[in-house]
Amino acid sequence: MSKNWSLPPMKFNLGEKVLFTFNGIELVGIVEIADFGGSFEHDYHSYDIFVAEDNCLYKHIPEEVCRVACF
Repeated sequence: MSKNWSLPPMKFNLGEKVLFTFNGIELVGIVEIADFGGSFEHDYHSYDIFVAEDNCLYKHIPEEVCRVACF
């Protein structure tokens, strides 16, 4: 288990509205938790994102599938 501490800064902040894809579905939510370097099994940043429409917290969403929600 090695962490890659040379990762770039995280793109999103807590409380930021983001658009992301989960199982082929685009969702909009708020970043609740930002995991620098992701979980122990991964070497990328991830986020826990709350989607009010589903009343669900989506865990460990990779940064690469997220983008700024501009609406």
